Amino acid sequence: MSTLGKILTVLVVVVSIAVAVLVSREFALSKNWHTLYEEQAKLTQRALGERDSAFQQRDLATQKMTADRALLQQQIETLNNEVALRNNQVTALQQEKENQDQRLQTLTTELGGVKDAFAKLMGERDGWRQERDDARKEADTLRTMSTELQAKLTLALAQLTDAKEMLRQAQEQNESLKGKIAWATQEYNINNWPPEAAPLPPTERLNGVVTAVDAAAGIAQISLGSDDGVVKGMKLYVYDKAQGKYLATLTVDKVSHDSAAGQLSILRGTVEKDSHVTNRFVE
Repeated sequence: MSTLGKILTVLVVVVSIAVAVLVSREFALSKNWHTLYEEQAKLTQRALGERDSAFQQRDLATQKMTADRALLQQQIETLNNEVALRNNQVTALQQEKENQDQRLQTLTTELGGVKDAFAKLMGERDGWRQERDDARKEADTLRTMSTELQAKLTLALAQLTDAKEMLRQAQEQNESLKGKIAWATQEYNINNWPPEAAPLPPTERLNGVVTAVDAAAGIAQISLGSDDGVVKGMKLYVYDKAQGKYLATLTVDKVSHDSAAGQLSILRGTVEKDSHVTNRFVE
């Protein structure tokens, strides 16, 4: 039961007591008014005491209700302020969420562009790698060709040097022979000289290996001899067959039926045992 209900109940009790007193008074007047008066006075004093107590309880209840109402009003105002603050925070958060959504959409668009650019760059990188690999292969091929050409050039220069030397020696021999022929023609009165030249027999290509070498003395022994057509004074070429590289020129000065030896000259590399020997590189 609420405080107001309690107050109303007390007031009803007081009014009931007053009515009872009045009824009793009327009843007492008809009998023994003095006795009834005393009883009614006592009842009235009791009723007044109960009334004052009820009024005091009412005042206390009113004060408490006022204090509670003020406290509730203060709490309501505090809650209203908190609600307003929360509403402001919610509004700010909603605005921030909208801004974040816009930024996210912008970043998504930019990310799509970055992905496309990255994919394009990856494609270009793969193309550059392929071009680099092709260029490396071509460079390796060119290096190999350059090495081979350098070896061939070295060999050709060595052959040219040997050919020049052989030509010089042949010219000296030719001049010497011309002098001898002129002397013989004059001395023996030979009018039909020189006789008709006959073609020289073709020289086959010789292939052999170095069987021994003295690097300090510059002398090498080979597996070719007179049985193979080697003669004293013949020039042979020593080379590295695996690399096709010219190493030196060998001038034969000693010949047996199955071997020969001579002096090494025009060195372009290290002559070792099992190095290959030939009289010409071209068939």
